[in-house]
Amino acid sequence: MIRRTALLIGFAIAGTIGCGDSKKPTVPEVVSKPAVVVAPAIPDAGTVVIAPYIYSYNPLGKRDPFRSMVDDRIATTTDSPCKEPLCQWDLDQYTLVGVITGDANPVAMVEDPMGRGYVIRRNTRMGKQGGKVTQILRDAVTVSEHWTAPDGKDHVNPINLRLKPDKSFAPVVDLSSGKQY
Repeated sequence: MIRRTALLIGFAIAGTIGCGDSKKPTVPEVVSKPAVVVAPAIPDAGTVVIAPYIYSYNPLGKRDPFRSMVDDRIATTTDSPCKEPLCQWDLDQYTLVGVITGDANPVAMVEDPMGRGYVIRRNTRMGKQGGKVTQILRDAVTVSEHWTAPDGKDHVNPINLRLKPDKSFAPVVDLSSGKQY
């Protein structure tokens, strides 16, 4: 505590001594002279005329200084054609939880590995390859992924996500005959 007080007093004394009355330097007056314009001489056959250099900025190939470098790094690391939340996992990592059919627009629900559920319809994009849901059946969902072969041909890869069978499902019993289905 005593050292801190001594330091503060020392800085206060040094500040008052250093801020003593000092004379400001005088600025010499500049006398402006009228500009002399010299007409360019006609060059002889042996003289070389050098044009003055005019600078021009070319932003081509340079980074925009107003964009975030973090956003640029994220954009270069993700080469996925799809930017939706369902496109962050591979198709085999999703589990089909439920399907609602019997309507003109069937709906299904998938669950990602983190346990979050998503409602999907036809033409919903999902999977890291940017596949589209093309068909929703009562027990499966078909996702079609498009890829281009080295020869330039476009190929379709249909992938089916199936409902897992319910283990606690009780078999149907015909009450008149006693048969289990």
